[in-house]
Amino acid sequence: MDYLRSYKNIYDQNIILMFKGELTFDLVTAMIGTLEERLEELEENRKVKKKFYNVATECIQNLYYHLDEINADDMKVSSYDSNSALIMIAARKRFYSLQTGNYIPAERTKEIQKRLDDINAVDADELRALYKKVLAEQEFSDKGTGGLGFIDIARKTGGQKLRYKFQPVTDKVSYFTFQIRLPRIEG
Repeated sequence: MDYLRSYKNIYDQNIILMFKGELTFDLVTAMIGTLEERLEELEENRKVKKKFYNVATECIQNLYYHLDEINADDMKVSSYDSNSALIMIAARKRFYSLQTGNYIPAERTKEIQKRLDDINAVDADELRALYKKVLAEQEFSDKGTGGLGFIDIARKTGGQKLRYKFQPVTDKVSYFTFQIRLPRIEG
C-alpha cells in the first residue's frame, strides 16, 4: 500500500477529521475538542465556525447516544460493528461537509426517514415553528434526547437539505448514512 498516496489523497480532499470505530464518551469529547481546534485554524468567519461546530457536535453526539440500539447477537453483525461509527468531516472551498454512518435496527428506518423527509419538506419559518412545537412538548426518550437534533441541524445548515441513505444489511439491520453541508460563505 502506498501510504504517502493515501495521506496526500486525504490532504487533497481537505479532510479535517476522519474516524471509524467504536465510540466512547472520551473519544467523543476528544473529537469535539480536535474539531474545535481545527476550525480555529481553518475558518475566519466566526458565525460559520460557530454554526458548523454546533452542527458537527450535534451529529457526533447523536451517533454516540444511539449506537447501542443494535443487539449484535440478534442482528447478526459483530459486536464491534454494532457499536461502531463512521465520521468524516471535510472543509471544501464553499462548504463544510460532514458524513456519518452507523448500523441501525431495520425497523427504525421508516421512522427516521419520515422525520428527515418531514424536515426537508418545510421552509425556514416552518422549521422554526416545528422546533418550538417539539421543544414545548418536552417528550424525551429514555436516553434523555428530545428529538430536536435533526431539526436543529437543519435550522443551522441554512436551507441545505439533510441527505441520507439506508442500506439493508440483513432483514433486521440497515446501515444509515447521514450527510450535511454547511456553506462557508454567509449569504
